[in-house]
Amino acid sequence: MAFAIALRRRAPSRPFLALCLAWIAVTCAAAERAPGEAAIASAHPLATAAGREMLDKGGNAFDAAVAVAAALAVVEPSGSGLTGGGFFLVHRARDGRDVMIDAREKAPLAATRDMYLDAHGNPVPRLSTDSALAAGIPGEPAGMALLARKYGRLPLAVSLQPAIRLARDGYPLYARLQQVLRF
Repeated sequence: MAFAIALRRRAPSRPFLALCLAWIAVTCAAAERAPGEAAIASAHPLATAAGREMLDKGGNAFDAAVAVAAALAVVEPSGSGLTGGGFFLVHRARDGRDVMIDAREKAPLAATRDMYLDAHGNPVPRLSTDSALAAGIPGEPAGMALLARKYGRLPLAVSLQPAIRLARDGYPLYARLQQVLRF
């Protein structure tokens, strides 16, 4: 068995998410030594259930991490999502292989060195953070696909099914998300 840790560069309150995904990694790695023993923790119980579903289908920790991340994009969209990027730190227990997958967002091809400067070469306040020019090409979906393809046991389509179900069928709206959606 193997494990994966997905770290995202998000709001300061998101280190908890990284810790939860690390917990998946540690407990699933332990499951190799004690088959049938695993624990998954995440920022939302439906995302945790998505990871457990992958393990129940014969997937490994990488499949569980992809399922949890995708489900969190649906049920925790203000703190997790597919529109950003991150890094996946991977350790495969069976051969000790350590890998870092760079899934950071990229600048669009039309981006230029001076696109945030005024006619005099001075930075335009907030243009790089609060305008349409601040947009990047998301890297997280490609990172999840690579993680699933190279290290998972299940097809990506299987690992994404819980998130697809949650998006299609809905889930109970909780108070914090309701507040975020109101702004």
